[in-house]
Amino acid sequence: MGMVELDVGWARIALLPSAPYSADGASSACVMGVALERQRGVHAVAGEARRDFDAWPGEFALAAPGVPVFSESAHGGEYLVVQADRAVAPPVTGAPRRLFRGQREAIALARSLRRLLLSQQPDVQQAAQHAAALLAHGALLLDGATVPATAYDADRALHARVLDAIDAMLASPLPLEGLADLAGMPLLRFLRSFTHTTGMTPHAWITERRLQRARRMLRGTDASLADIAAACGFSHQSHLGALLKREVAHTPAQYRRR
Repeated sequence: MGMVELDVGWARIALLPSAPYSADGASSACVMGVALERQRGVHAVAGEARRDFDAWPGEFALAAPGVPVFSESAHGGEYLVVQADRAVAPPVTGAPRRLFRGQREAIALARSLRRLLLSQQPDVQQAAQHAAALLAHGALLLDGATVPATAYDADRALHARVLDAIDAMLASPLPLEGLADLAGMPLLRFLRSFTHTTGMTPHAWITERRLQRARRMLRGTDASLADIAAACGFSHQSHLGALLKREVAHTPAQYRRR
């Protein structure tokens, strides 16, 4: 499944797939982006030198209108983009592109928008409301009224190990105590720190990753639903089916056909 777009009048909303890409240019709109998946690549903003990037789930980026951005990744990652008209967009101050990590509200809105975009008959009015809420959240961040948590920034390297371990062991049980041990933290601190770093609880992120893998397998293989459920760590194919319906508004068969 390629890029999915929806025009709500004052903004264009797009869901970018997990796929290789190379983009270079400037938008006349204010561009807001929320990472739904970890991705690595190279980027450059406002003519600066190209450098490696490692975008994590829950990262919320805002770029001012007219700012040239180059971005390239060999694998990509699912990413929700809202391009808002200048007339409604908040001014991006302090830098041509601002980045806020661990944005729980932003990733929740992005997941809701993803569901709307992937539904068979997207509700344009509801999508506009969600996009407006994301815009309002961005304005609060830019104004400093909502201060992103920084207390756990030093834990980012520890959580990188956790994210890698989750991806490597999705088909297996992933007890939170074991992940906390991998991060070298007591369980309660691990839960708080992981959520502040990614915008999602460990359990929610594990479920999200399992669904992302299942969606790829539905698109790219002829494997049975039972085999996909087992390969992605779901206890039963009905559990996978219920979660897929909740998150992307499709049954497995509908998603595979689309």
